[in-house]
Amino acid sequence: MTTPAQTTQTDTAQVTRIEITDPRRRLAFVPRLFATALGESMAATFLRKHSDYDGGMWHFYEVPRGISGHVAAWTDMATTCPTGYIAPPDGTYQMTIPGNYFDAEVSADAAGIIATLSVLNQLCWKVFEMGSQYAQTCQGLIDRQDALKDYVSIINHPESSLIFRAID
Repeated sequence: MTTPAQTTQTDTAQVTRIEITDPRRRLAFVPRLFATALGESMAATFLRKHSDYDGGMWHFYEVPRGISGHVAAWTDMATTCPTGYIAPPDGTYQMTIPGNYFDAEVSADAAGIIATLSVLNQLCWKVFEMGSQYAQTCQGLIDRQDALKDYVSIINHPESSLIFRAID
């Protein structure tokens, strides 16, 4: 079961995001997104290391594809790969990523996008090192990462500049 679509107000339009709440779909979502069942654990570990996150039930979101795969009804941009992200419990998180000179307070939504992008990037490098027989899996991780970045830009996420600074 999927909850009714939630909307995020942006400057140009309303964009729907779909939260996955059905237990069976939740079980399938993380391995599909990260190509491993360990993706949620990796994201939680990332946030424990880089923020004041201390646990809780994560939210799972599918990035809307709309008609013909369009990210938003008001744009011609289409995703080539289904993607999404996971986000920690609602609230704000003080994030510090020393390697990127990043230190800021972000919403749970932004923290989840940052964690998801970071884990996708980390997994991409690990899979790449496994050899050419895993090239398709690596490309899928890259495609999901790129589609999520495109989504953040296209919807004009209110914290997009913080998200991109954090992953830079």
